[in-house]
Amino acid sequence: MFAWSQVKMTTKAAVILVLATWTSAAMIGFASRASFQWLVLSQIDRELIDVAKDFQAVLRNDALPFDEIKSDRLNRRISIHPVYRHFLNIIDPQGVNLWSSITAPSAILGVNRDDPTIQEAGGYRTVHRKLKVTRLGVAADPGSIGSIEQTVILQVGCPTDLLAIAMQELDRWILPLVGGLIVFVPPLAWLVARWLLAPLQSLAKQTDKIFLSEDRTIERSGNRDEIDRLASTINGLLERTRSHVRNNEDWIANSAHQLRGPLAAIMSNVEVVSNRTSDGKTGEMLEKVLTECNYLNKIVNQLLLLGEVSSENHSAIKQPIAWDRQVKQAMDLFEALASEKGIQIDLTKCESAVVLANSVHLRFIVQNLIENAIKYTESGGRIWVGLSSDADRATCRLEVKDTGIGISKIDQQKIGNRFFRSNTGRNPTTTPRGSGLGLSIVLNIVESLKGSFELESELGQGTQITIVLPTVSASSASVKPIVHRVSWVKNPRV
Repeated sequence: MFAWSQVKMTTKAAVILVLATWTSAAMIGFASRASFQWLVLSQIDRELIDVAKDFQAVLRNDALPFDEIKSDRLNRRISIHPVYRHFLNIIDPQGVNLWSSITAPSAILGVNRDDPTIQEAGGYRTVHRKLKVTRLGVAADPGSIGSIEQTVILQVGCPTDLLAIAMQELDRWILPLVGGLIVFVPPLAWLVARWLLAPLQSLAKQTDKIFLSEDRTIERSGNRDEIDRLASTINGLLERTRSHVRNNEDWIANSAHQLRGPLAAIMSNVEVVSNRTSDGKTGEMLEKVLTECNYLNKIVNQLLLLGEVSSENHSAIKQPIAWDRQVKQAMDLFEALASEKGIQIDLTKCESAVVLANSVHLRFIVQNLIENAIKYTESGGRIWVGLSSDADRATCRLEVKDTGIGISKIDQQKIGNRFFRSNTGRNPTTTPRGSGLGLSIVLNIVESLKGSFELESELGQGTQITIVLPTVSASSASVKPIVHRVSWVKNPRV
């Protein structure tokens, strides 16, 4: 079913412009045609009235019947209007035709000869005027011969096909214009729509490239139009959002720092008491408390790292790090854990890659991805880890792929949200408990390094996570700030 709300704004604007243009053209065309028809008809009527007045003056008090010379003179006079093709009839009160011009048609039915207004009937427009004439050979008394004065009707008319001819001539001009509008208006409207919406599209592109972690703002045109005011509004919203995020991050970091001290004291005291107790049941309870304390300590450390990454987005002190060495170290670290769970883990490729970053953060990325792959892969599964380098694009690409339980399409939308853990397909009895902060920290680190994060997963088929980061030359004596930018793509298949 067609959904207008899902149509792109450029298409909407083009469609509206086309419809508006066609509607306006149709209205103008109909109005012009009606006006032209009225003008032609008015001109015909004016000529008709003028001819009637002219012959009324010429024939006043004339004598009937006309001789041949008089008839020829009247026919020549009425023939001086070849465009309108006028004709002339003289009719007595009884409706008998006393004289007709050579251009006159047969009798016109359906007209009122007593009505002085212009009438249309039988394909002709006529006007009637009273005229006093002398009729020769007619006497007042029957049987006598003489002449009398009599009032007759002067009928002047012309055919209406002249109007039809004029309208056909007009249509010959209008129809090509209508065809041109139908053909050329849609592409022209599309170009106009794109031109009108170009500033808005530029604004959208600028907004897409801005991260909350940066202090960048949208460039304003300065012409104080609606787009400029919208840019100012978005800049204000960005500043308020950044301020709110920083306040939350500071609050989380401060809270984690405050929890770290008491938590360390609790863990040390529990360990001392656990070593001194001889009661087996009490010892088991203390072990559970210590396990929960270790889990809480992990969350606190991750919150501190998350706060550190967020603050480092604004003012970072980075150094060139050989990421390939960290990948190899992480493989050695987790190889025993994977083997213990019955999982085969392979390092498919490990090319040299130097990244300008914090070594702790890069190490966390590799360890978190491999740890998650082991955590959510059942015994007998496989994990592939690969690091490749692209010198032409000055980027490196880390891929971690597993044959684990996978992530549903709905949960993929939430990946990176703090404290979110996908439970679809997860066995709580065999899967270790996580904090839901790992990928959120990874995404923040990748964002701070101007890299990209890509996740591909099918439920029950496994997961592949790809991270692309900008690299620097290993032989650089002094490292300059990186201006290369890789777009952040999250969940491309969702």
